[in-house]
Parts: sequence; structure tokens; C-alpha cells
Amino acid sequence: MGTTNEHILEDSTDLDYEIEKALEKAETIDEYKKIIRVALGKWLKNLNDGTIKLSTVSDLKVLIEADLMLKDMEK
Repeated sequence: MGTTNEHILEDSTDLDYEIEKALEKAETIDEYKKIIRVALGKWLKNLNDGTIKLSTVSDLKVLIEADLMLKDMEK
């Protein structure tokens, strides 16, 4: 059976690992959000320019759903 110090070291290592994974997840979500913002901005610009018509709203729907999904992941 391990000593109290060994348990504390194990708990600390587990905590460090969990913190690292949480930070990686947050960074990934932030990167995805940036991509979605850029894509959404381009979509809106193309809509305003007349390059795309409202018949391609499914593209906007996908971007909005992705944005909402990422917001749910942050909780």
C-alpha cells in the first residue's frame, strides 16, 4: 500500500493531466469558433454582394448549428 505522499503525488499528476486536457479542449473550441466566425462573415458578405442567394440558407444553418454546438461544449 502506498504512502500518503504517493497518493498526493498521484492526485497531483492526475489533476495536472486533467487541467492540460481541459486547456487543450478550450483552445480547440476557440480555434473552431474563429473558423466559424470567418466563414459566417464571408457567407454574409457573399449574401450582401448577391454572390449567393437565399436558396443556400442550408450553409448558414450548418454554421449556426456548429456555433451553437461549440457553445454547448463550453458548458
